[in-house]
Order: sequence, then C-alpha cells, then structure tokens
Amino acid sequence: MQTPFITIVNMKKTLLLLGLLVGLVHLSQGQTDSLHNLQNYTPAVALKKGQFAYRFWNLLYTQKALYANDGVRFESSERITYFTSQHHFSYGISKHLQLDTEIWLKSVRADLPQNSPLQVYQFTGSDSIRTALTYAGAGVRWSPQPDKKRWSLVSKILIPLTPNLESIDIVQPFLAEDHFWWVNEIYFDQVVADKLYTFLQAGVWWSLPKTSSEQNSILRLPFRGILSYFASPVISANLQAGFTFHQQWQQPQRSGYWGDLGIGLRWQIVPGALELQADYQKYVLGKNQGAGETFNFGVRWIRF
Repeated sequence: MQTPFITIVNMKKTLLLLGLLVGLVHLSQGQTDSLHNLQNYTPAVALKKGQFAYRFWNLLYTQKALYANDGVRFESSERITYFTSQHHFSYGISKHLQLDTEIWLKSVRADLPQNSPLQVYQFTGSDSIRTALTYAGAGVRWSPQPDKKRWSLVSKILIPLTPNLESIDIVQPFLAEDHFWWVNEIYFDQVVADKLYTFLQAGVWWSLPKTSSEQNSILRLPFRGILSYFASPVISANLQAGFTFHQQWQQPQRSGYWGDLGIGLRWQIVPGALELQADYQKYVLGKNQGAGETFNFGVRWIRF
C-alpha cells in the first residue's frame, strides 16, 4: 500500500507534468507569428545564414501486388517490404545558399503475402532479408530571391556505399540500384488563403550505373503536389498526389511510371525547434511497378 506521503508526492508530480504540458501548448500558440516558427520553414524555403537543421525520415513501403506492362494490377506471390531511414543535415552559409548532406540506411524483406510488413524491422537473420547503408549524398539548395523565399532549387549527388546493392549472385533480395545519382529538384509553395497553402515539387533524377550493375542508366521525373490546411497554429493536415515517370535505357521491360495519392500531418511540438511529420501514400496506378503503399514518419530539428 502507498503511504499518504507517497500519494501526495505522486499527485504533485502529476500536476507538475500537466502544468508543463499546458505551458508547452500555450507557448506553441503564443509564438505562431514568430519568424522562427517552423511553419515558415516549408520544404521550399532555404535556411538563413548560420542556421542548422537535422531531419530524419523513415519510409516503410510494402507491396503484395504489381502493375503489369499494360497498367493492369495483379496479385503477387510474395510480399516485398522496404524500410529506408534517411538522415539529412543542412547548414545555411549565406542568404542564398544552403549546404546539405545525407545518408541512407535501407532494409528489404521478401515474405509471404499474408505476413506482416513490420517483420522488415528484424533487419538480419534470414536469406530473405538484407540491410545495408545504401547512399551518402551532398549538395546545395539555392534560393535565387530571398525576399521572395517561397521557392528554391536543389542539386545533389548520391554515392552508393555498399558493394552489390542489387544482390547479384546471392540469395538475398534486391536492395537498391548500384548507381551514382545526380538529383535536381525545384520546390515552390504559395499561400492561397488564411490557413491554406499549396506546395509543388518537380525533379530530374539521372543515374550512372557502376560496372557491377545489371541495370542501365535511369531517368526519373518525379512530380508532387500538396494542399495543406493549418487546423491550428501548431498542426496542419494535407492532401497530396504524386506521379513519377521512370525510363531505363535499352531495358523497356523496366521502364514505366507510378502515381500515388496520400494524406499527411505535421505537428510542431516545440515552437521554432522541433516538428513531427507523418504521411501515407497509396499507389493507385502504374506500369512495370509495384502496387503498394508507403507509411512515412519523420522528425525535424532546427537550431537557430
């Protein structure tokens, strides 16, 4: 049994915790108009000079169906699940320019269709699983017009880290393309109403295969549109749609496209510093691609 003294101490701890939570919410509401508010740091906005940001982004993609060459969806004999953990580090070196670095950890699991995709988190212990560091990257984000800062350009290089990412001549499943990637993207967003804004992204991904790769050069053209609504000063919800064109030279059986529809949520839990983000996408059309779904979760921290 708890003594009256212990009960009083526990009540005080509970009240203190509640007070801290209430204070955090009040602080979040009160700093909505601050220039340091994360709502002012959308994907289209470059960091200012001296600002540092860290973001990790976890993606869980799983499929047990495919889109054929004619776009018809059919069930697969296995479930393929990919987990990707991306870690991004950014630093503003001037009012126009931001330096970016990143590293990717990836895991894949081939399984029976009825099994849970969460088994990919086992990472090792079976020939049906493979986990490795896949890419490291570096690049820049350029904001041509800082006074009209709602758009920016990104250019970066991704370098493959682990040998034989395509799992050639081994029993483990394909993990990633054994390619060098040159990525160029443009980001733009525009406020359309008091609590509503649109976000657009377009890119060109070009790959150069290593000599060990069985795949030729790849051209990818991704496009994404997002409509976000700020339900409160610290929470926003969004609807999104994406389409990617995928061309593989001299390998038409691997060329195609895919399109997705999704929803997302952003929650600013520490004003001007820490943000949580979650997304879900369903692949609703495609050609020579998987007919799966993606569950994404990430955290972004900015030090001003």
